[in-house]
Amino acid sequence: MRRERKLLPGEHWIFATGKPNGPVHYDIAAIRKHLVELTIAAAKEEDQRRKQELTTRRNAVETYDAPHLDQLIAEVQS
Repeated sequence: MRRERKLLPGEHWIFATGKPNGPVHYDIAAIRKHLVELTIAAAKEEDQRRKQELTTRRNAVETYDAPHLDQLIAEVQS
């Protein structure tokens, strides 16, 4: 995750010696907080996608109540 820049330098990890080839230290608490935020955002995005998909499916279903059915029959007969 560090190499992919999903973890931020100085916030989630540091070079322990201050030099690029030195050992790396991680702030586990900050990483966990970041992962919680990413998880919440992903779950909200998935919920929104599912809600949109459900709305699309519901809109695709044709339903007719009595007044609309009478209108449909009249249109077909003419």
